[in-house]
Amino acid sequence: MSVLEVVLLLCLGITLALLAASGVRMRATARAGQVAAQERAEARAARDQCERRLIMVQTHMDALGEANMDALFLLDGERRIVWANHVAAEMFGIGEAYLGQSFIGVVRDFELNQAVLDAIAGHRSIVRQTALDGRTLRIRAVPVEETGYAAAAVEDVTELQKLGRARRDFIANISHELRTPLANIDLAAQTLRNSSTFGDAALVRRMLDQIESQVQALSQLAQEMMDLAQIESGQALLKLVPVAVAPLVERSVASLLPHAHLKGQHLSLFLPGDLKVLADEQQVSRVVSNLVHNAIKFAPDGGIISIYAEAVDEEDVRICVSDNGPGIPKEDQARIFERFYKQDHARSKGGTGLGLAIARHIVEGHGGKLWVESVPAKGGATFCFTLPRA
Repeated sequence: MSVLEVVLLLCLGITLALLAASGVRMRATARAGQVAAQERAEARAARDQCERRLIMVQTHMDALGEANMDALFLLDGERRIVWANHVAAEMFGIGEAYLGQSFIGVVRDFELNQAVLDAIAGHRSIVRQTALDGRTLRIRAVPVEETGYAAAAVEDVTELQKLGRARRDFIANISHELRTPLANIDLAAQTLRNSSTFGDAALVRRMLDQIESQVQALSQLAQEMMDLAQIESGQALLKLVPVAVAPLVERSVASLLPHAHLKGQHLSLFLPGDLKVLADEQQVSRVVSNLVHNAIKFAPDGGIISIYAEAVDEEDVRICVSDNGPGIPKEDQARIFERFYKQDHARSKGGTGLGLAIARHIVEGHGGKLWVESVPAKGGATFCFTLPRA
């Protein structure tokens, strides 16, 4: 073989080797491109899946937030709002752009903010209570471990505390109302138990009359408590029918006239004969009797009591009972319709303290309202209530 042929063969070999190497590199590049494309596709799929999960989590949180009656917050390590429900927005008057705002800037209360701080620092649940803008708020702050975040639920317990006070007042009042008649009955019984008493027939009769009177007072209290419970629970159904106002009021007042005559009081009735209301006659008669009875009780001897009715408009009729008694202080006027509430003035004598509460519920059950008008400096009080016109 000549030298030229050898050189040609070497060149050919080198060329083939270069071509082979180039082919390997091209195949490797193609495979790398395929791998990169596959990795990008997998990354996009993973990202899409994460986004779907985040949307699902957000949807679940929003749904739980909507179903909850408390204000809910999720806060980051700097106590900035990451998430909140609609109750939180309404409770603290924040708009839609609350994300990223500071918690204390939104709630504007040191105790609420401090509860979150203490929960994060102490790695434990914290419960605090604070008064804010006339409301009582209770917060429960819980740390979200390993994130530095915190979750907080804020509950408005204002009405709950009012109910608690009402329950305590009820127990105290009922205890007081029971104590007096029971003490009187016990005293009368001890007097009768004394053997020397039986020689005095008049004293025995007085003691027996006192026992009977106090038992009747206890029976009235028990009945009115039962009636009020039924009315408040909606168990006392009202049967509304067209009723003429004048006969209804006259019948309600008739049984009370002897009491007024004993005190020399004058009752004036101004009742249009053609005026009709849509009412449960028995229940409305109870309201009128209660108001007139109170007027007789608080008006002075020889006093004047006026009972009148008038059409307010095409929809309502107003019935009023007015007396010239001592009047009702302004600070008591909003509370006299509460059960057992008795002011420490001249109008606090006698009664169970339930009559006006029952009357209010009956009137409201008819779709009307009951209120009082009184100027103590001038004396007297006027109780009015409305009923739907028939």
